[in-house]
Amino acid sequence: MDKPHGTDSFSLLYRMGFRINHALLQVMGPAALSPETDPRLRAKREYERRRELHRAWKAHQRSQASTHD
Repeated sequence: MDKPHGTDSFSLLYRMGFRINHALLQVMGPAALSPETDPRLRAKREYERRRELHRAWKAHQRSQASTHD
């Protein structure tokens, strides 16, 4: 399994940007939208998707390392 890149990356820069964006949307975002159009929920779903990809990659890396020991 290859490390996620580009639009699937879970880098430190992405995580910091997500936190800042999420905080700004809390304060200055739209009042109330449907779950499909709410930018906070959309950003949270994208964050969770990337986090799961990263966790799967890390688990794969650990399993590869343990088989080589």
